[in-house]
Amino acid sequence: MTEASPCSRNQPLWVVGCAAVWVIVFLAFFFNQTLPNNSSSVETLTRGDIWEYIDAEWPTLLNPLDYTASADPGSGWQNLNERVPFIRTAVLLWFAAWTLGRLVVGLTLGPIRLLQSERAVFDFGVGLSLLTLWTLLCGLTGQLASGVLLAPSGAATMILIRKWTTRSRSSAESWVVPGTAIHERVDRGMLLLLMIIPVPFVLHIFLGGMTPPFDFDVCEYHLQGPKEWLQNGSIQPLEHNVYTSFPFLSEMLSLNAMVLEGDWWQGAITGKLAMTSFQFLSAICLFAICQRWIGTVPGWIAAIALLSTPWTTRISIIAYSEGAITFYLVASIMGGLLVSATSNTRHCWRCVALTGFLAGSAMAAKYPGLVSVVIPVALFVAWCVWRSPTSSTLRQKSASRQVGFPPGTKLALRSLLRCGTVFAAAVFLAVGPWLIKNAVATGNPVYPLAYSVFGANDWSPDMETKWQRAHSPDDHDITGLPAHLLDVAARSDWQNGFLFAFAIPALVMVRRQKVVGYLWAYVIWMLATWWTLTHRIDRFWIPLIPVLAVLAGAAWHLSTTRFWRYGMIIALLLCCVFNYGINRLPVVGFHAGLMEMAEARTRPVRQDIRLLNSTLPKRARVLMVGEAAVFNATFDLVYNTVFDESIFEQWTSAAGDSMSSENAPMKSPDEIKSVFHAQKITHIYVNWSEILRYRQTYGYTNFVTPDRFFKLQTMGLLAVPNTISTGEWASLDRQQQAEVSSWQGAASLMNGSTSWNNIQIFRVTF
Repeated sequence: MTEASPCSRNQPLWVVGCAAVWVIVFLAFFFNQTLPNNSSSVETLTRGDIWEYIDAEWPTLLNPLDYTASADPGSGWQNLNERVPFIRTAVLLWFAAWTLGRLVVGLTLGPIRLLQSERAVFDFGVGLSLLTLWTLLCGLTGQLASGVLLAPSGAATMILIRKWTTRSRSSAESWVVPGTAIHERVDRGMLLLLMIIPVPFVLHIFLGGMTPPFDFDVCEYHLQGPKEWLQNGSIQPLEHNVYTSFPFLSEMLSLNAMVLEGDWWQGAITGKLAMTSFQFLSAICLFAICQRWIGTVPGWIAAIALLSTPWTTRISIIAYSEGAITFYLVASIMGGLLVSATSNTRHCWRCVALTGFLAGSAMAAKYPGLVSVVIPVALFVAWCVWRSPTSSTLRQKSASRQVGFPPGTKLALRSLLRCGTVFAAAVFLAVGPWLIKNAVATGNPVYPLAYSVFGANDWSPDMETKWQRAHSPDDHDITGLPAHLLDVAARSDWQNGFLFAFAIPALVMVRRQKVVGYLWAYVIWMLATWWTLTHRIDRFWIPLIPVLAVLAGAAWHLSTTRFWRYGMIIALLLCCVFNYGINRLPVVGFHAGLMEMAEARTRPVRQDIRLLNSTLPKRARVLMVGEAAVFNATFDLVYNTVFDESIFEQWTSAAGDSMSSENAPMKSPDEIKSVFHAQKITHIYVNWSEILRYRQTYGYTNFVTPDRFFKLQTMGLLAVPNTISTGEWASLDRQQQAEVSSWQGAASLMNGSTSWNNIQIFRVTF
């Protein structure tokens, strides 16, 4: 029998009782919360309402094989064959990434032997990052061709086959990383239950990954950027879309898929499906962490907690980059924990190198990865190397001599410097190409961030002020911190009540289980940086969900009593029933399920874009004013995001540098006509609703007013506009009505006294 770890001892009865009371009280509080993102001033939606709906519709809502309950009567398993091409290409991308990772990780690890789950995390994590870096290089050099994109994976496959076929039968010397997991007998029935629970969620996430894009940010830059690069044949700076200067690790999977599919829309769906791998890899990573450090049952509980969290499904159907940064965060934590257990100095640098590359990949997925992953993991790795048995022994010996400069300390510092250099080099290898791309294009490696440090070619102090106002916290009033923490723990629409319900009780295990302490320190770091450095939207704390899942799983060892463990399984089942129900509802977002793909493609497209797609002439080229979510447009267009210079203003304004936009004169008719003609503009689309939203949030140039378009009509350059969308005037609040009324020429937008023309399109008349 394996001797139990100290952390496996039962806590005092009063501690277990307090933990149980906390779980009951918290879940009661959690399930009585209103869902703010799915409520309005007219009607609110609570989790109690969701429970009532689940109770009424459970025969179909909770049936993982029934996808006929959607609004599409043709939905069902007969449409699965329409998804086979997307699945085939996604599998090809996964295999291509795995071969690269398998080869590189094998060479890096050398004799180190890991758990199969850990090796899978390293192989796919490193491989996906390398594949996206190769896609970036191919795009920058204008080599976006299927054969070129897959060439390194093909070569890696051949090398691996040769290695496997020529491998000696004699087992090579290997070194096993020690672990501290609690080994105990597990009831087979319970283990089988834990293996079955995640299956419906895996299926739902997998199908949701093939949902056509509908989210604003995805249609503005996550997929719009790769679409434009595919159409251009290379990755070029898109000065009208500042967001495409971000590191685009996960988006490169979409670009790769677009090239393989030969079509931007089909490639986008394939890329979205390929990105769901990050959710599954995160679950495997949680299981790996628990398998080595905590136990098998906690590993299953942690994986279930992550996969059942509505945020996990929502990230998959939307294709946010949070899926990638979340995976690389927990993979970096896994690597850092392996460093902490690698006392062999000959092999330590190997784990440090892989950990650094994974941490750099988190930053390559999204800039916040620097703060949420690179910095804390680097500090943890440095602390582990400094506190390693070898370094401690050297320092103790040197301290005992007390003569001259301590040679042992010098050697320990040298070891720390060596590992630090390896970590930094690995981080740069993963994110460096993205930084170099920006440095060459704009002069700022982290463009558009750090403008005060690096400056930028096409950025200005006014643009920087607008950016900071939109992406910084409104205040740092410490009295508001409890409310913000409650937003994270219980009030977010897509949070999982199981996480904080059991992660909090795990705090009592900090002294007995170091891993729990490390993970709680990470949670505190994440919450602190989220509150102090970001504008506190949900997406910036999403990466801590898997960390909380591991902590919740660790609570399994709080007590070995049936009362605690059966109660924990019951709470897990309760939360899973609720989470699966909410995942099957529109509350989590548009999930195509098994709809006909033709219907699924058109369903999320706004009516105005759908109308233009079907009615504009083939040679039309539209200047979009106030609209940037243009991915679903099939016509040629020109646009800019709210944080870029207004193209309409650049083309039509005659303002000097010192003149305000609001009072700026317009260019002469001949000058404007010449610009429109050179740019082949046939129509101008204006989304007044978006302009209104921007002016009350991020800010929008005062140059664009209804009167400007009336002047273009009097110049004979534009025809009378066609209104393609109207809005109820009463639906605007007083501030919004006052804002619209303050625009010059606003009267032309009014459609009687009850509605206003919020989207118009003008035809160029020459």
